Amino acid sequence: MIVFTVVVLLLAGAVGGAIAVGRLGMGGRWLGYQMVPPDHVGIVERRYGRVNQDGRFRRITPYDTRGLQARSLMPGQNYWLPPWLYRVEVVPRVDVPAGMIGLVTAQEGAKRSPSRTLGKYVECDSFQDGGAFLLNGGEQGRQLAILRGDNSYYINTSLFTVEFAPRTHVPTGTIGLVVARSGGVRPPDQPFSRHVECDNFQDGDAFLLNGGEQGKQMAILAGGTSYDINPLLFEVTTVDTVGGSPDGLTADHLKEIAIPVGHTGVVITLDGREPGRGEEGVGPLVPDHRSFRLPWVFLANGGRRGVQEETLGEGSVYALNPWFVRVVLIPTRLLILEWTKKDVSQSGNFDAALGQIVVNIQGHRLQVEMSQTLQIPDRAAPKLVSRFGDTATSGSGLGGLVINPGPVQRFVERVLGGAVETYFNAIAAASTIDEFLTMYDSTRMELASQVCQALDEWGVEAASTTLGEFESENPELDLARQRIFAEQMRGKELSEQAKNKLIEARIQKIQNATDKEIRLLDVAVLERQIELLGRDTVAMRMFLNELKEMKVPEMISGDAGALLEYLPMQRALEMIGVARQRAEQVALPAEQTERSEDSEDD
Repeated sequence: MIVFTVVVLLLAGAVGGAIAVGRLGMGGRWLGYQMVPPDHVGIVERRYGRVNQDGRFRRITPYDTRGLQARSLMPGQNYWLPPWLYRVEVVPRVDVPAGMIGLVTAQEGAKRSPSRTLGKYVECDSFQDGGAFLLNGGEQGRQLAILRGDNSYYINTSLFTVEFAPRTHVPTGTIGLVVARSGGVRPPDQPFSRHVECDNFQDGDAFLLNGGEQGKQMAILAGGTSYDINPLLFEVTTVDTVGGSPDGLTADHLKEIAIPVGHTGVVITLDGREPGRGEEGVGPLVPDHRSFRLPWVFLANGGRRGVQEETLGEGSVYALNPWFVRVVLIPTRLLILEWTKKDVSQSGNFDAALGQIVVNIQGHRLQVEMSQTLQIPDRAAPKLVSRFGDTATSGSGLGGLVINPGPVQRFVERVLGGAVETYFNAIAAASTIDEFLTMYDSTRMELASQVCQALDEWGVEAASTTLGEFESENPELDLARQRIFAEQMRGKELSEQAKNKLIEARIQKIQNATDKEIRLLDVAVLERQIELLGRDTVAMRMFLNELKEMKVPEMISGDAGALLEYLPMQRALEMIGVARQRAEQVALPAEQTERSEDSEDD
């Protein structure tokens, strides 16, 4: 009876082996030689044998004992498995598509620690070596390690189940924020978990082994890249997944921060050490944090919370963590601020609080419009933000780029507007209406000086101050001012005419002096001629010169009567007399000089 039973069992095993070989489709023989087809894996179950004595493994065994085996059969290899002793099931391999990752759950393994939500990492050839997984301490449940996409894996699907999830993609021009679901517990006074190097959160094992903590992470994921991140370990928020964030996070917070030309970015850090005693104003420069891109370096080097001295330059783009920094745009271009009547549409202007200037002097209300050109340098912007604040978002706990005219508006209203108002109040109290209206030029210059002084205390540069004409609410005063202005213009005109007369008189004086010098020069020449040629000769030459200028024919034939037709005798005698008289006048001083010299010789 016993022999019969054994024979029956052997026959049953042989039949089962034949059936198994037939399922493999490899034409295996009764002796149990089997080959797994391509793109498949063989799962082995031992029918008979000793029972596994290791109490850790109840369903799947890493040993060659009865039950499902942790090992699996790879394609392209020959295996001898007696069909009466082993049953082999062939299943397709696991293909993880491109753009996806594989999340693994172990059906067997050690119990994991209650402090961890995922099974620890063990070396097992990407879960293809089930025996190594179990013997090296692999834990049951969801696993820390993942399967990367666009790859195939020969995995024992009785030991491991695999589900697919998309890779984490961060669009270009944006960032990804990370929250760790597992890890150590951070101190209650720290808003961020400590930073650990973990290949952009793709190496979950390194994150946990190096002391990674649960909660918000300081490091961000740069845009334009996809990451193989285990979503069971890290929650990543991108512009595509932000949705209705409970902390008010929006897609705008996740955009890279671009500083336009003509602006500077004032940085407000939302974490850092508290200012000590005597540490007031903006936070000092901190080295090596790469413009706040490395928050952990900023904190490690003693960075303070609040407004920072270091600013973000124009024309640059920064990928910053909005949980860590807030950036306030401050214009550094030339600003033209106007004291004019405003309407609701101008409420966002930097000069929204500057209305038309009204001065009350001796009961007369005067109105005037004014404009001021100024420039806020980069170095002055942090102090301005620190003093006049960013109240629009200061209570949100979130950072990112803030486009809010509030800080500059408050500076313009309180500093610039206050200086102008103080000046006009003082001058109105100390002047009469006539004095005020007649000293317009000095008023403009004094006002420009006071504005420049007020802005200089904040490091702001004043470019130009333009003061318009005063207008009165009383028409009679305007008429009186027009008359005064007309008289002033008439006085200026007469003054210019007097200046011109003085200039003409000076010119005439210079001309007279020049003529006198010319006459003296002629006399000197004539004296020299008389000295050399004699009076009669010089007189005759002068007569001939006069005659030359007259309209007398070049040649006259006949008697002297023809000459008298052109030169009357009386005129000729007069010319000769004048020439002789001039020669005598010149010769007389010369003779007197000679006598004086002779007497001196005697």
